[in-house]
Amino acid sequence: MSVWTIIIGLLVFLWKLFVDWLKIFIAPIHNWEMLWIIIPIWLAWFFSEFFQEKRGTSFGNAISNGVVVLWVGIDWMRHLVGNLSDNTLTFGWETVFKFILSLLTFTFGLFVIVEGIKGKGFIKFIGRSREVTYILLMFSPIVYGITFITWENMLSILLFFPVFYFVIELIDRWVPDPKSYEEDEERPHKPSSDSGFGDLKL
Repeated sequence: MSVWTIIIGLLVFLWKLFVDWLKIFIAPIHNWEMLWIIIPIWLAWFFSEFFQEKRGTSFGNAISNGVVVLWVGIDWMRHLVGNLSDNTLTFGWETVFKFILSLLTFTFGLFVIVEGIKGKGFIKFIGRSREVTYILLMFSPIVYGITFITWENMLSILLFFPVFYFVIELIDRWVPDPKSYEEDEERPHKPSSDSGFGDLKL
């Protein structure tokens, strides 16, 4: 087997993984119920990415993102329990995997909220909207049964995360800062002792 044969075979395999990865992104259009959870995820990510986290993630942003993750984890479990009750889902290893995934997602969201409230610095990295959104977008179709659990899908999710991350990073750098950033920078900051009522005497 020649080197070129190996390279071509590897490129074909990577292309297949890339196509599988794209299919996961568009999977929600095949399930209208799933759109009720996916659309808020997309909207929360868009406004957070370009209007709040363009210059970094604050503790408040990270905590808010943790709430989104926690809520999605709850919704995943609600969906699975409902399908089991309706006998539209059989209890097997895939179902167990989905419940574990839902529980881990819920736990992660709760962890981000609690540690964010404590002011732990690493939360600004793991609680960033971009990473949180990627996890939810990739695994929601699996939990909803639109995308199958295969090692190829798991590998594509892991392998193409850097692609997602750096494409958004490039867009973030190219897109001009919104007017809201300028307004926030021009607005004078009040001393922490200011109650917000100025010199009002009680």
